[in-house]
Amino acid sequence: MLQAREFLLKLSLCPGLSPISRWRLWRTAERARAFNNLSLLIERAGISIRAQNALLTKWDSIELREKIQLNMKQSYITIVDSEYPRQLSEIFCPPLVLFYQGDLSLLNTQGLAVVGARQMTSYGEATLKGILPIIIKRGITVISGLAAGVDGLSHEITLKNQGKTIGVIGSGLDQVYPRNHQYLQQTVAEQGLVISEYGLGEKPLAWHFPERNTKTH
Repeated sequence: MLQAREFLLKLSLCPGLSPISRWRLWRTAERARAFNNLSLLIERAGISIRAQNALLTKWDSIELREKIQLNMKQSYITIVDSEYPRQLSEIFCPPLVLFYQGDLSLLNTQGLAVVGARQMTSYGEATLKGILPIIIKRGITVISGLAAGVDGLSHEITLKNQGKTIGVIGSGLDQVYPRNHQYLQQTVAEQGLVISEYGLGEKPLAWHFPERNTKTH
Protein backbone atom coordinates (compact mmCIF):
# COMPACT_ATOMS: atom_id res chain seq x y z
CA MET A 1 0.00 0.00 0.00
CA LEU A 2 2.79 2.43 0.90
CA GLN A 3 4.51 1.83 -2.42
CA ALA A 4 1.25 2.42 -4.28
CA ARG A 5 0.58 5.68 -2.40
CA GLU A 6 4.07 6.98 -3.14
CA PHE A 7 3.64 6.09 -6.81
CA LEU A 8 0.25 7.81 -6.99
CA LEU A 9 1.57 11.03 -5.44
CA LYS A 10 4.52 11.07 -7.82
CA LEU A 11 2.31 10.30 -10.81
CA SER A 12 -0.21 13.00 -9.91
CA LEU A 13 2.54 15.63 -9.70
CA CYS A 14 4.54 14.57 -12.77
CA PRO A 15 4.47 17.43 -15.33
CA GLY A 16 3.36 16.89 -18.91
CA LEU A 17 0.82 14.12 -18.28
CA SER A 18 -2.90 14.43 -18.96
CA PRO A 19 -5.46 13.01 -16.51
CA ILE A 20 -6.16 10.15 -18.94
CA SER A 21 -2.45 9.31 -19.25
CA ARG A 22 -2.10 9.30 -15.47
CA TRP A 23 -5.11 7.02 -15.12
CA ARG A 24 -3.82 4.57 -17.74
CA LEU A 25 -0.39 4.48 -16.13
CA TRP A 26 -1.92 3.87 -12.70
CA ARG A 27 -4.17 1.06 -13.91
CA THR A 28 -1.21 -0.59 -15.67
CA ALA A 29 1.03 -0.25 -12.62
CA GLU A 30 -1.71 -1.55 -10.33
CA ARG A 31 -2.37 -4.64 -12.43
CA ALA A 32 1.31 -5.48 -12.92
CA ARG A 33 2.34 -4.37 -9.39
CA ALA A 34 5.13 -2.52 -11.17
CA PHE A 35 5.64 0.93 -9.67
CA ASN A 36 9.20 1.61 -10.80
CA ASN A 37 9.43 -0.10 -14.18
CA LEU A 38 8.98 2.75 -16.65
CA SER A 39 9.68 0.58 -19.69
CA LEU A 40 6.86 -1.79 -18.77
CA LEU A 41 4.46 1.06 -18.03
CA ILE A 42 5.18 2.79 -21.33
CA GLU A 43 4.88 -0.47 -23.23
CA ARG A 44 1.52 -1.47 -21.76
CA ALA A 45 -0.31 1.73 -20.79
CA GLY A 46 -1.19 2.92 -24.29
CA ILE A 47 -0.22 6.53 -23.68
CA SER A 48 0.76 9.05 -26.37
CA ILE A 49 4.31 9.72 -27.55
CA ARG A 50 4.09 13.11 -25.85
CA ALA A 51 3.14 11.49 -22.54
CA GLN A 52 5.89 8.90 -22.93
CA ASN A 53 8.48 11.65 -23.41
CA ALA A 54 7.16 13.54 -20.40
CA LEU A 55 7.41 10.43 -18.25
CA LEU A 56 10.94 9.64 -19.41
CA THR A 57 12.26 13.18 -18.96
CA LYS A 58 10.43 14.19 -15.76
CA TRP A 59 10.08 11.02 -13.66
CA ASP A 60 13.54 11.22 -12.10
CA SER A 61 13.96 14.98 -12.40
CA ILE A 62 14.98 17.37 -9.62
CA GLU A 63 11.85 19.38 -10.44
CA LEU A 64 9.55 16.47 -9.63
CA ARG A 65 11.53 15.51 -6.55
CA GLU A 66 11.10 19.02 -5.18
CA LYS A 67 7.37 19.03 -5.93
CA ILE A 68 6.96 15.75 -4.05
CA GLN A 69 8.86 17.02 -1.02
CA LEU A 70 6.74 20.18 -0.97
CA ASN A 71 3.40 18.39 -1.29
CA MET A 72 4.20 15.70 1.26
CA LYS A 73 3.91 18.45 3.86
CA GLN A 74 0.18 18.84 3.22
CA SER A 75 -2.67 16.40 3.86
CA TYR A 76 -3.78 14.15 1.02
CA ILE A 77 -5.53 10.91 0.25
CA THR A 78 -5.10 8.62 -2.73
CA ILE A 79 -7.49 6.44 -4.67
CA VAL A 80 -6.28 3.36 -2.75
CA ASP A 81 -7.12 4.85 0.66
CA SER A 82 -10.31 3.91 2.51
CA GLU A 83 -11.17 7.59 2.99
CA TYR A 84 -11.36 8.17 -0.76
CA PRO A 85 -15.04 8.71 -1.71
CA ARG A 86 -16.49 5.66 -3.47
CA GLN A 87 -18.72 7.67 -5.81
CA LEU A 88 -15.79 9.73 -7.05
CA SER A 89 -13.75 6.59 -7.74
CA GLU A 90 -16.50 5.41 -10.11
CA ILE A 91 -16.43 8.40 -12.47
CA PHE A 92 -14.48 8.43 -15.73
CA CYS A 93 -10.80 9.13 -15.07
CA PRO A 94 -11.06 9.99 -11.34
CA PRO A 95 -8.32 12.04 -9.65
CA LEU A 96 -5.63 9.78 -8.24
CA VAL A 97 -4.85 12.10 -5.34
CA LEU A 98 -6.94 14.61 -3.40
CA PHE A 99 -5.18 17.28 -1.37
CA TYR A 100 -7.31 18.72 1.40
CA GLN A 101 -7.74 21.15 4.27
CA GLY A 102 -10.49 20.62 6.83
CA ASP A 103 -12.88 17.87 7.85
CA LEU A 104 -12.28 14.89 5.57
CA SER A 105 -15.27 13.01 6.99
CA LEU A 106 -17.55 15.31 4.96
CA LEU A 107 -16.62 13.29 1.88
CA ASN A 108 -18.77 10.49 3.26
CA THR A 109 -21.88 12.61 3.85
CA GLN A 110 -24.85 13.06 1.56
CA GLY A 111 -24.10 16.02 -0.67
CA LEU A 112 -25.66 18.39 -3.18
CA ALA A 113 -23.46 19.95 -5.88
CA VAL A 114 -24.20 23.58 -6.74
CA VAL A 115 -22.38 25.01 -9.77
CA GLY A 116 -23.63 28.11 -11.57
CA ALA A 117 -22.87 31.32 -13.38
CA ARG A 118 -20.21 33.72 -12.16
CA GLN A 119 -22.39 36.65 -13.25
CA MET A 120 -25.29 35.83 -10.94
CA THR A 121 -28.78 37.19 -11.58
CA SER A 122 -31.19 38.40 -8.92
CA TYR A 123 -33.33 35.36 -9.71
CA GLY A 124 -30.37 33.03 -9.07
CA GLU A 125 -29.61 34.74 -5.78
CA ALA A 126 -33.23 34.53 -4.64
CA THR A 127 -33.42 30.86 -5.63
CA LEU A 128 -30.31 29.95 -3.64
CA LYS A 129 -31.50 31.85 -0.57
CA GLY A 130 -34.84 30.08 -0.79
CA ILE A 131 -33.68 26.51 -1.44
CA LEU A 132 -30.34 26.07 0.33
CA PRO A 133 -31.53 26.69 3.93
CA ILE A 134 -34.04 23.85 3.44
CA ILE A 135 -31.32 21.57 2.11
CA ILE A 136 -28.99 22.51 4.96
CA LYS A 137 -31.61 21.77 7.63
CA ARG A 138 -31.80 18.22 6.31
CA GLY A 139 -28.10 17.75 7.03
CA ILE A 140 -27.07 17.68 3.36
CA THR A 141 -23.56 18.92 2.57
CA VAL A 142 -23.39 21.70 -0.01
CA ILE A 143 -20.58 21.19 -2.53
CA SER A 144 -19.42 23.96 -4.83
CA GLY A 145 -16.37 25.48 -6.47
CA LEU A 146 -15.54 28.61 -4.42
CA ALA A 147 -15.78 30.69 -7.60
CA ALA A 148 -17.47 34.05 -8.03
CA GLY A 149 -21.25 34.21 -8.33
CA VAL A 150 -23.40 31.18 -7.56
CA ASP A 151 -20.55 29.09 -6.14
CA GLY A 152 -19.40 31.65 -3.60
CA LEU A 153 -22.90 32.54 -2.48
CA SER A 154 -23.71 28.85 -1.98
CA HIS A 155 -20.83 28.53 0.48
CA GLU A 156 -21.75 31.80 2.20
CA ILE A 157 -25.38 30.79 2.71
CA THR A 158 -24.33 27.39 4.02
CA LEU A 159 -21.86 28.85 6.52
CA LYS A 160 -24.40 31.45 7.65
CA ASN A 161 -26.89 28.65 8.36
CA GLN A 162 -24.30 26.51 10.20
CA GLY A 163 -24.38 23.95 7.43
CA LYS A 164 -21.70 21.62 6.09
CA THR A 165 -19.89 22.62 2.92
CA ILE A 166 -17.09 21.39 0.63
CA GLY A 167 -15.15 23.63 -1.73
CA VAL A 168 -13.58 21.96 -4.77
CA ILE A 169 -10.98 24.24 -6.33
CA GLY A 170 -9.10 24.24 -9.62
CA SER A 171 -5.67 25.13 -8.25
CA GLY A 172 -3.29 24.25 -5.44
CA LEU A 173 -4.60 24.77 -1.93
CA ASP A 174 -2.17 27.66 -1.47
CA GLN A 175 -3.88 29.57 -4.29
CA VAL A 176 -7.12 31.57 -4.11
CA TYR A 177 -9.37 32.34 -7.09
CA PRO A 178 -10.89 34.84 -7.26
CA ARG A 179 -8.52 36.70 -4.96
CA ASN A 180 -11.32 38.38 -3.00
CA HIS A 181 -12.46 34.91 -1.84
CA GLN A 182 -9.43 34.45 0.39
CA TYR A 183 -11.45 34.81 3.58
CA LEU A 184 -14.24 32.61 2.22
CA GLN A 185 -11.85 29.83 1.22
CA GLN A 186 -10.13 30.01 4.60
CA THR A 187 -13.47 29.83 6.42
CA VAL A 188 -14.64 26.85 4.36
CA ALA A 189 -11.36 25.09 5.17
CA GLU A 190 -11.78 25.83 8.89
CA GLN A 191 -15.47 24.97 9.19
CA GLY A 192 -15.88 22.52 6.33
CA LEU A 193 -13.52 21.07 3.73
CA VAL A 194 -11.52 22.35 0.76
CA ILE A 195 -10.15 19.78 -1.70
CA SER A 196 -8.12 19.86 -4.90
CA GLU A 197 -6.48 17.40 -7.25
CA TYR A 198 -3.70 19.93 -7.93
CA GLY A 199 -0.51 20.26 -5.92
CA LEU A 200 0.79 23.32 -4.13
CA GLY A 201 1.77 26.16 -6.43
CA GLU A 202 -0.55 25.09 -9.26
CA LYS A 203 -2.24 28.18 -10.68
CA PRO A 204 -5.99 28.38 -11.45
CA LEU A 205 -5.53 27.68 -15.16
CA ALA A 206 -8.51 27.72 -17.51
CA TRP A 207 -8.54 24.00 -18.29
CA HIS A 208 -8.52 23.09 -14.60
CA PHE A 209 -12.08 24.31 -14.13
CA PRO A 210 -13.94 21.86 -16.42
CA GLU A 211 -12.02 19.10 -14.63
CA ARG A 212 -12.95 20.56 -11.24
CA ASN A 213 -16.63 20.83 -12.18
CA THR A 214 -16.67 17.16 -13.21
CA LYS A 215 -15.40 16.13 -9.76
CA THR A 216 -17.83 18.49 -7.99
CA HIS A 217 -20.75 16.68 -9.56
